[in-house]
Amino acid sequence: MLEMEQIIYLVDDDDDDCFLAQRAINPHINCVLKIFHNGQELINYLTAHPALPLPTLILLDLNMPLLNGFETLGFLKSHPVWTQIPVVVLTTSSDVADREKSFDLGAEAFLTKPTNYQTLSQVLASVSSCWRKMFSPS
Repeated sequence: MLEMEQIIYLVDDDDDDCFLAQRAINPHINCVLKIFHNGQELINYLTAHPALPLPTLILLDLNMPLLNGFETLGFLKSHPVWTQIPVVVLTTSSDVADREKSFDLGAEAFLTKPTNYQTLSQVLASVSSCWRKMFSPS
């Protein structure tokens, strides 16, 4: 059986974090990883390309310019089509209030970014594996 290629959107304004996430995801999952540097860029893209397949997963940072993670998450989860996209908050924050607000807004998971590449790789492999199982054809 052929494995369906996943589409993952990473929304993060930190170029180093984007680079590390891309390197950490690629060995573990067959996917197209599209990077957006803020929530506004993501929303503009989704609005401009309504006919494209929706991503399998959105990895969303909280602290970004223009449209932060909370605003982006709220916007996604209030849209009739985009609300079905699973969103995992991947942030440097470990604040309980940020975690609770993320879940209140509809995030499927809240992960604090690890401080080293090896742990980041393990976390992203685990997240990718979880969503691969959820969206693989039976």
